[in-house]
Amino acid sequence: MLLILTGQIRTGKTTWLRARVGALEAAGVACYGVTAPGVWDDRGRKVAIDNELLPGTRRVRLARAADPAEAGGMAWDFDAAALARVNAHLAGLRGGGPNGGEPREGSPHGDASPVRAARPGLLVVDELGPLELRRGEGLTEALVLLAEGPTPAWHHALVVVRAGLAKEAAALLGPAWGEVRELRPDEAGTELLTGVVLGTRG
Repeated sequence: MLLILTGQIRTGKTTWLRARVGALEAAGVACYGVTAPGVWDDRGRKVAIDNELLPGTRRVRLARAADPAEAGGMAWDFDAAALARVNAHLAGLRGGGPNGGEPREGSPHGDASPVRAARPGLLVVDELGPLELRRGEGLTEALVLLAEGPTPAWHHALVVVRAGLAKEAAALLGPAWGEVRELRPDEAGTELLTGVVLGTRG
């Protein structure tokens, strides 16, 4: 199943997601992919975006706040080398995680590392935006992974998409997964995600 975590800007999607990833890992579910925690200054302003590479807690500073006039109309100035590293990490997961797509020692995709999990895992992509869905840029390797659909290493995927792009993402990615469900970063979303991944809810 493809789960689309959606909502407006600053509704706590990534904070919620990272908490759920921690809870699933504690339950023996390996999570693969990337989350995108924000970096905030002492005035409460979001000044940067990190990417946290799953499994593990390795972080890459993906983007810094930029003047939209100086960043092609975008609010963020993306680091090309960091984006390449994140894409390499995602490429290293291709083929199904620890038994199919994990990079070998010395591989350029060395951020992904084998995980021995008690049950099938979860593919996590935080987040897909216009760069990926409309322009074929950004986290391009995430789209490749999602196009594979379920694998032995993960039977389900969770993708973060802003509300205005949720239907577009479902139409593009849903066919590979067979079923698509939207969820919000709330208690009901927690129940849905946990039930689906742990096999107690369809």
